[in-house]
Amino acid sequence: MLSSCVTTRKSITKTPASHESDLKKIIYYASLAGNSHNTQPWKVEVTEKTNEILIKPDFSRHLKVVDPTSRGLYISLGAFVENLCQASVFYGYSPVTEICKDHTSGHLFVNVKLQKSNSSKGNISSIEKRMTLRIPYKNAEIKPEHIDALLDGTDNCVSYISPSMPQFNYISQKTLESYSQQSNRDDAKKELAEWIRFSNKLVKENKDGLTTAGMGITGFAGVMVSQMFKPEDSMKDSFVNKGIDNVRKQVQNCGGWLLITQDQDSPENWIKTGRIYQRINLRCRDLMIGMHPMNQMIEEASFEGDANRYLISNGKIQFIARIGYVDKYPEPVSVRRELKDFVLAK
Repeated sequence: MLSSCVTTRKSITKTPASHESDLKKIIYYASLAGNSHNTQPWKVEVTEKTNEILIKPDFSRHLKVVDPTSRGLYISLGAFVENLCQASVFYGYSPVTEICKDHTSGHLFVNVKLQKSNSSKGNISSIEKRMTLRIPYKNAEIKPEHIDALLDGTDNCVSYISPSMPQFNYISQKTLESYSQQSNRDDAKKELAEWIRFSNKLVKENKDGLTTAGMGITGFAGVMVSQMFKPEDSMKDSFVNKGIDNVRKQVQNCGGWLLITQDQDSPENWIKTGRIYQRINLRCRDLMIGMHPMNQMIEEASFEGDANRYLISNGKIQFIARIGYVDKYPEPVSVRRELKDFVLAK
C-alpha cells in the first residue's frame, strides 16, 4: 500500500530528455518555482529563433477568494521568472528581463530575452531540490552569517524576525488566528477543495494542486487519505481542525519569520517580491533551512491592516514565511504539468 502512494515529484513529472533544447530545459526548471496552492498560474510563449520567452499570468488558475487582488498570482509569476533566470545562467545564457503590459487585457507579463554567454555558472541542484517544508522546525535562531547570506541583494526589503524579538509572538499568534478564520470560511474551504488532489488518479490527471504528500500527510495516513478521502472531505470540520492543530505546532516551532515588504501594492512589486522569495528559498535549501510561506495574516483583510501598522514603519507587507533549521530535506513532492500544457512555441 505504501508503495502505491504518490510521494515524490519524480513519480509523476517528466523531466526534459538530454537531447531536448536548452529552452525546454530552462522552462522546465522555471516551472519548479513555488506558487500558491500549486496552481501553477502561468502561460509561456516561446520564440525559439530569438530565444525570447514571454511569461504571462493564467487567470483561469487564479485563487479569487483568498487572493482577490491577484497579489499571490503575480508573486508566483515572479518566482517562475527567478527560476528561469537562474536556470538560463546555468545553461550559458545571460537573461534580460522586462516587465510589460498587455494593452488588450491590462495585465502585466514578463519578457525574458536570453543572450548566449561565453561562460556558465551556478547549478540547478537547488532548483530541483527546493520545496516547501510544513514540518515543525528547530527553534534555534538563524545564525547571523546565514541571515546575511539569505538576504544578500534583497535591497533591504526583507526583515528577519527572530524568536527573541517581541514581533515574533505577534506574528505566530496572528498567523494561527488568521489561518483559523480563513479555514473556517465556506468560500475559502470550497476554493481549497477545488485544488485538493487526494487520490493518485487526480494527481496523474491534473499534475497540479495540493497532494497528500504536498500537504505533509505521509506514510500510512497518506495512503488512507489518498484512497478513502474525496476533495470535498477537506471541507469537513475534522479536516479543518486538524489543519489548525498542525499550524499551531508549526508557528510554535521555528527559528523566526521573514517579511518581504514593498513601498506600495502593484503587480510590478508583486513580481519583484516573487523573485526575492524564490531566491531566498533556494538559498534556504543550501543552508538546511526550511521555508514555509504563511500569508494568511495578509490575506485576511481584518488582520492585514493591523499587521502592517504593528510590524513595519512604512510600505506594506507582501509576503510572510516561517523559517528554521531542519535535519534533512525529503524528496520534492509538488508535481508539475508537462511543458505542452502551458508552453506555446512560435
